[in-house]
Amino acid sequence: MSLTVVVTNYVRPTNVTRLIDAIRAQTVAATIFVWDNSPAQDFDDPRVDWLIRSSKNARCSARWWMASHATTDFVLVHDDDLVPSDSKVFAWTLDAALRNAPYALGASGVVLKRDLAYWESRHVGLRARRIQRDTRVDIIKGFYFCCPAAQLARVGHLDLDSEDDIVVSATLGRGQARRHLVPARLQSRFLLLPEEGARKDRRGHRVARETARRHFFSRI
Repeated sequence: MSLTVVVTNYVRPTNVTRLIDAIRAQTVAATIFVWDNSPAQDFDDPRVDWLIRSSKNARCSARWWMASHATTDFVLVHDDDLVPSDSKVFAWTLDAALRNAPYALGASGVVLKRDLAYWESRHVGLRARRIQRDTRVDIIKGFYFCCPAAQLARVGHLDLDSEDDIVVSATLGRGQARRHLVPARLQSRFLLLPEEGARKDRRGHRVARETARRHFFSRI
């Protein structure tokens, strides 16, 4: 199985370089795409297979446009504030993702309930409530999101301000509940890096997440 890893760079170039080091150390030889939103527009690394420098901060949605051009079997959207802790993380992820296809798999997710708001729902996995067993979820959070590349044709246009992981999770889930998977094993297979400039720190973040949840998961 082949894999493309899509990374977004903004204000953490040291993190990105460290992540690329970790990607190249994996037992799976991955293709690397980087969307560069940085104000300096000076990120460069010869190990990157496709680099796009954006004159405007396109936020997170642009990474899915890049991902849709992958020619590999699977795509992994990977934030730059965590790195795999060992060389076999991608191989294990691919094996699990193949078993879970055509749906998505990730390190963290959300189990929604109709009578609860997004922030009151059950958040599980990395940077959330630890789980003892693999857990079916409605939303895979975007910092480690793996899915079959062919499924991204379903996604289409994403607004730059969209809650991209919520939109993609809803689209790939095809309106059905609990289709995606957070494996318990992934919780302990990453090193966390500084989160300077994280999207979660922006003004209105909590409202935006709740609005997207209600719009794209209105039946759950």
